[in-house]
Amino acid sequence: MILLIRHGQPTHHTEHLTGGWTDSTLTALGRQQMLGVGEGLKIDFATRPKPLLYTSDLRRAVQSAELIAQVLGVQEVKQFHFLREKNNGKAANLTEQEAKKFFRRPPTETALDHANYEGGETRREFFHRVATGMNKLALGERDIIIVAHKGTIQNIVFWWLGFDIAEIADKKFSVDVRPGSVTALGINHWHEHALFMLNETSPKTAAFGINEFKEK
Repeated sequence: MILLIRHGQPTHHTEHLTGGWTDSTLTALGRQQMLGVGEGLKIDFATRPKPLLYTSDLRRAVQSAELIAQVLGVQEVKQFHFLREKNNGKAANLTEQEAKKFFRRPPTETALDHANYEGGETRREFFHRVATGMNKLALGERDIIIVAHKGTIQNIVFWWLGFDIAEIADKKFSVDVRPGSVTALGINHWHEHALFMLNETSPKTAAFGINEFKEK
């Protein structure tokens, strides 16, 4: 099973900075969210082998992954550049107000080859960066936890379900991914690529219930 976890609340939200490759850290609330996720998963993994833990190399994701690893007793957290959020180019580390001055509006809502900021990625480039990275990961018998960002997790879901970004844009399809939420992917009993759980949050004392899903 692959568990996708969006990092906790970051400082760029509270300081009104742009997201993307802005290398923000977790707020106090963000840390609490990640400890809560860890406690919930600890109950789930009481009867499962310890998972592999991968993360984006941006600090808000690394901090989130390390807090979860601490609770689960996972010794190693591997960082991957391809798990970063969409590159926002010259807007990174600027305030939202500053970035508005040179924001380049896309020609259409479904444009795939437009970069909103100089030096940034297009939607197509972002999707293929994430999909290429996921194709290279060794998906074996052990569960994998991936701590990343909203856009990255959306792209992993699309990739897992077999969609290309052009299909997603054409159908105007998306999924919501809240801070501190868990999404579960896996192969079901019928050997289909399944979306077992999406955008789920849980209080500290409750399991996420991943053991209830019918895996192959």
